[in-house]
Amino acid sequence: MARQLKIHPPQKKLVQSWKPEIVLENALKERSRFLEKYPRYKKFQNEIDRLVEKAGNSENKMTVLALMIESKLADLHQQLNKLNGILLTSFS
Repeated sequence: MARQLKIHPPQKKLVQSWKPEIVLENALKERSRFLEKYPRYKKFQNEIDRLVEKAGNSENKMTVLALMIESKLADLHQQLNKLNGILLTSFS
């Protein structure tokens, strides 16, 4: 015979209302902490800020960020292929 499961409603609210201004404030604080911990990335962050600032609307800003990420991924892929080639020749 099958068991009956009782589903109880959650005791407290699981999803908090999304407040973009608080999310942004927290993200900026986190970025500041990160840059304090790793100052070598400040130059790169300044480049990101400069490019995003000139992008205009939020859709263009997201496009700029996506292109930057894609470019870095392509660089990483190229380096990985180079390392893979070195590895393969060392085992030959």
